[in-house]
Amino acid sequence: MSTYADIILPLAVPGVFTYEVPDAMIGRVQAGVRVVAAFGRGRKMYSGLVLRTHGTLPEGRMARPILEVLDEQPVATPEQLMLWQAVSDHYMCSLGEVMLAAMPGPLVLSSSTRLVAAPETSPAWTGDNRQDILLDALERRHELSLQEAGELIGVKDPMPVIKKLMDSGALMLAEELKDSYKPRMDRFVRLTEEASSEDALHHWFDTLERAPKQLHLLMRYIELSRCLSDDPREVKRDELLKRSDSTAAELKRLCEKGVFLIEERPAGVPSAAALSKPASVLSDAQSKALEEVRSAFAERSTVLLHGVTASGKTELYMELIEEVLRRGDHVLYLLPEIALTTQIIARLRARFGERVGVFHSRLSQRERTELWMRMLREPETQPVVVGARSALFLPFSRLGLVIVDEEHDPSFKQHDPAPRYNARDMAIVLAGSHGAKVLLGSATPSMESLFNARTGKYGFAALRVRFGDAALPGIVKIDLADMQRRKRMRGNFSQTLITGIEQALARKEQVIIFQNRRGYVPAWQCETCGWVPECDHCDVSLTYHKRDHGLRCHYCGRRYSPPTSCAACGSNRLRMVGLGTEKVEEELALLLPDARVARMDQDTTRGKHGFERLLARFGEGAIDILVGTQMVTKGLDFDQVTVVGILNADNLMRFPDLRAHERAFQMMAQVAGRSGRKRDPGTVYIQGRDIHHPVIQLVANHDVDGMYDRELPLRQAHGYPPFSRMVRLVLKHRDEGRVQATGQVLADALSNVLGERVLGPEPPTVARVRDKHLRVLLLKLDRRNYKAEKEFLRDAIDRVFAEATHRSVQLQVDVDPL
Repeated sequence: MSTYADIILPLAVPGVFTYEVPDAMIGRVQAGVRVVAAFGRGRKMYSGLVLRTHGTLPEGRMARPILEVLDEQPVATPEQLMLWQAVSDHYMCSLGEVMLAAMPGPLVLSSSTRLVAAPETSPAWTGDNRQDILLDALERRHELSLQEAGELIGVKDPMPVIKKLMDSGALMLAEELKDSYKPRMDRFVRLTEEASSEDALHHWFDTLERAPKQLHLLMRYIELSRCLSDDPREVKRDELLKRSDSTAAELKRLCEKGVFLIEERPAGVPSAAALSKPASVLSDAQSKALEEVRSAFAERSTVLLHGVTASGKTELYMELIEEVLRRGDHVLYLLPEIALTTQIIARLRARFGERVGVFHSRLSQRERTELWMRMLREPETQPVVVGARSALFLPFSRLGLVIVDEEHDPSFKQHDPAPRYNARDMAIVLAGSHGAKVLLGSATPSMESLFNARTGKYGFAALRVRFGDAALPGIVKIDLADMQRRKRMRGNFSQTLITGIEQALARKEQVIIFQNRRGYVPAWQCETCGWVPECDHCDVSLTYHKRDHGLRCHYCGRRYSPPTSCAACGSNRLRMVGLGTEKVEEELALLLPDARVARMDQDTTRGKHGFERLLARFGEGAIDILVGTQMVTKGLDFDQVTVVGILNADNLMRFPDLRAHERAFQMMAQVAGRSGRKRDPGTVYIQGRDIHHPVIQLVANHDVDGMYDRELPLRQAHGYPPFSRMVRLVLKHRDEGRVQATGQVLADALSNVLGERVLGPEPPTVARVRDKHLRVLLLKLDRRNYKAEKEFLRDAIDRVFAEATHRSVQLQVDVDPL
């Protein structure tokens, strides 16, 4: 009797593919191992993953044989395959797309994979003729495709040879070379052993009396490090120089004299002293919240922790992690942004040492693969993993707890390419397959999570006071219309906000300015006829970026030269309209010439360490004012920030989106929470024209429950989540008539069952992107009959796109869109 295997191929093609297992491979082919299989008319080869083996050939099919087995042991666990299937089913995508998102590049090979020799090694004879031919060819040609490698060594399937070379470190993927990652290094100052006692310091005070600058530097170090107290802290070199107003030469002289040592280590790696430091003692409020979480876990597998900004949620998380590790189980700690991992990793490693692993897209492909394989083969070495959403797909063995920090953040949702999954929701599925608990944490929980907590689906715990009884920041609302009437505006800044900034800078404190639009200005406009330059390939206005003096499309990335005259009427009276972060940065530099201003947006954080360097400089006090888009609303923790300014607050609420008010509230409340986290309460200045809007008032009152009570009845009245499940269908084609016709046919087919719960087809706000016309259908599925209605949706899509007239239209399915 023949044996067959269902194989997942790394392709955006529905279903799995059945191949015959040759007799010689029976026993080696099992679920979770990679095999080489030919696919398509051109017999292109892929490394697929075995989903299952069985003895039944699908009716009317012929099965090709598996060509090679790449692994002796599975590289994916049963729990992972269950998660992949759940993601594929829920988000209506192929298992191949999930495989591509889940597995590191070196584990997914195909004929078009590009190979290069590892840069650190020189080709050496291996004694294997085929391996040596490839290494010699790569020395001469630098790069080969996997297909070219097969032709060189005269075999149809070169993957086993390639795998051996990759395992030995002689070969790597071309994208690995481009993605090579070196951790950012931090430099710390500490006292030498000889100078660390109180008597030794008094000796140096006397010795340095004739070198007042060096004495001042030493005194400032003692103040910053608190080295004579019971709670010392590390001091970074740049922070010390800035705070003491000293030079590197003065610090060098003190090092030469034996007072200081400079210690360099990768960012996020704690010192030996930090590792030996006992855990922080929880406050009464934290202890109470921790007990609430434990009690809720006794009844529910998922618990929502609502903790105000700066309440110390991370310390509570670490207590729970400690408990899970004592049981011998493992922990996944999910964060929405890579930038946040740097701050969190340092705190976790200070508590748990090298047991903490890190996984995110900025790591090289090789580093991601090494962590993956280490978790498979030596799971005890990495019981705690911190990462962004892709860490969800790692091969956990004994998962006991999943923490989803800042659970409301839209960055947990993958948008392109498929699978368009929400890591928060799939974390609950992952935990379920392991019998683990899930803790969702946020200062501004999502409407869906709060609804689930209030209806009893989730457990609930609250942490409503800041750590150390610090007060929440005061809110000052500024009416821009009134300020303009009274001539109290300086550019785009009110005099009230400028005064607040000046007072903070005078106290040597820091400021964050939030403007949720990058670039210099959103648009240029003709004063005569109102013409605005648009992208030739997208239906969207171009944004001006002053730094490179060009107009840029934020949808397709094309760049254009600024116009010198109006393309519609010929007038040369063109003006800049709107406000972007680049212009805010420029205005602040003019208004406050002595302040050090920096900008945090997509344009300034593109490099591998752009985000980390900017945050490090801000944390060290090298930046006085940080201007940024929603990046600055993330859970960043800086002691010196006491003033936050929100520009054009009412613009945040004017998006044509059902979550516009919820998202505006969350962004404003989160950025407000960056203020006064350790010192005085701080002040948040909110500028706007509709300053009395109810959402702004709720932000001013720090009223999450009030926001929920206001928004929920509106959602219920219109049948929006959390009272329904939404699916967004986007159709794309170069012919506008074709995409409209297909959209209408699909809408008619769906309306037979869903009726008025089908909205569209309608052109979106930006109706053409990269020369393709777009139409959108929005579906509201009944939560009580969700599976049946989704199955009907799949059938309707299959029926419509089976017709030849509609096959050329591209369909993008987004389940639970954000």
